[in-house]
Amino acid sequence: MSKKTFLIGLVAAFVLFSEVVTPWLASFWLDSALAKVMPSRQHQVSARSFPGVTLWQGQFDNVAATAEEARLDGLTLREVRITIADARLDMGHLVSSRRVTVRTVKDMDIVIKVTEKDLAEYLGKKVKEVKNPTVKILTDKIQIRSDVDLGILKLAVGVDGKVVGDAQSIRFRSDRLEVNNAGGINFGAVFAEIPLVDLTRLPFQVAVRKVVMEPGILTIYADNR
Repeated sequence: MSKKTFLIGLVAAFVLFSEVVTPWLASFWLDSALAKVMPSRQHQVSARSFPGVTLWQGQFDNVAATAEEARLDGLTLREVRITIADARLDMGHLVSSRRVTVRTVKDMDIVIKVTEKDLAEYLGKKVKEVKNPTVKILTDKIQIRSDVDLGILKLAVGVDGKVVGDAQSIRFRSDRLEVNNAGGINFGAVFAEIPLVDLTRLPFQVAVRKVVMEPGILTIYADNR
């Protein structure tokens, strides 16, 4: 083997390791770490940096992650899309324990989609007083209809409201409450605000910027700006 051939082979091996193997490993480790936070039926992560070897230093130029039927705080998220630009992560934590530790990040955007079925399932499991809830998402409000079981007393409850959020959490906030045959019982504390997702459980800091309601589906937009 000539010296020239050896050098060409060495350069090719370095390029392969830098631009193919390293991004694949970084993507795999990130995928495993995010799956711990948001277990999902299907997920995919793609991490890139140039040159690729800078990923070993924790420099990520771009990260794109998608998940379907992910679960966070007991709520099923029908779809989650995460995009990150110009971030520095702790590679020691990522490689050794599959944990995402963000040192710095320039831009991060998250899009979350939730369906009527997802909200109804969550309410039935998390709010002990609520039985057999149904949820209808409209363009201007969310309607919840359910039975409330108080042991010897069962009531029909109707709640209208919206999903709101900030840097701490995503919540359902009621605007209107209707209870049939309440007998003077106040249900305001139960339905006034129902927590859905604790955003502080995520390995990065984001805040909800916009919530869009369409027939049957809720889209939540969050970012770090």
